[in-house]
Amino acid sequence: MNFALSIIALTLVVALICFYPLLRSVKAKEDKKRDELNKALYFSRLKEIEQDNQQGLVENVEQLKQELQKTLLEDIPQQETQTIDKNTKNYGKLWFVSGLLGLAIIAGGAYFPLGSWKAEDMMEKTLAKLPYFFERIKEEDTNPMTDAEMQQFSTALRLDLQKTPKDAKKWWLLGQVGMNLGNGKLAFDSYQQANKLEPDNLDYKLSYARMLMSSEDQTDKLKGNQLLRGIIRQDHSNPEALSLLAFSYFEGEDYKMAAVTWAMMLRLLEPDDPRVPMLEKSIRAARDALALQEEEKAKSVTSEK
Repeated sequence: MNFALSIIALTLVVALICFYPLLRSVKAKEDKKRDELNKALYFSRLKEIEQDNQQGLVENVEQLKQELQKTLLEDIPQQETQTIDKNTKNYGKLWFVSGLLGLAIIAGGAYFPLGSWKAEDMMEKTLAKLPYFFERIKEEDTNPMTDAEMQQFSTALRLDLQKTPKDAKKWWLLGQVGMNLGNGKLAFDSYQQANKLEPDNLDYKLSYARMLMSSEDQTDKLKGNQLLRGIIRQDHSNPEALSLLAFSYFEGEDYKMAAVTWAMMLRLLEPDDPRVPMLEKSIRAARDALALQEEEKAKSVTSEK
């Protein structure tokens, strides 16, 4: 509504600038100039008659003055001038209204097919569907959202966060949506904002740490490692934090700490947990890598002797 009012106001301003001269009576100015010229001629001719009279060149001076006055009055058709002025003003107003309507039609015709009102209307409808997406996400395990629904959900969340930028949960949820869409930057920025707003929330901290650990920047990896250690200090049995930390050790060739960390995870799981075989395999891989590493160190020391 505000945008429509702005368009109308702008159209009126443009119309006044473009068509205002039509509202003015140019004829009146021309008649005024002619009246002034006639008066000047009248007084000039009157002065000449008086000079001729003083020199005795004319007779019947009063009659000449009366004829001169009559000529002046006949040259000022007042009633006709007023009629012309009135007609001119009426035509000017008519052209002004016509121009205003034409400008409004052109502006409206250009805006409706090309303007942003369709996009704005679509975004408002998407935002209105946010409660539906909150209910829909509860069925994600049994009935996953399509990519199109995820895109709409992402757009609705971002529109809502413009109004509620301090809502950490929605930032974290936007990061989850970004992960599902394969949009790493969206996920990283959203998790970072959620962790910033609620730094003591372990879920937000873990999600942010996971993104940092997957970065190629060593500074990010170091920061992620510190976050994981902080999570484990708060929750010694957090399997996801332990898993990420173990992979971090393994990637950094600290195979001993990797094996120890995976062993801690293994003790926390039930014997029938499906993750047990994978953890046992990871522990064996870390121990084998450690044995090979120690063997290479021993060979290096022997060759130096």
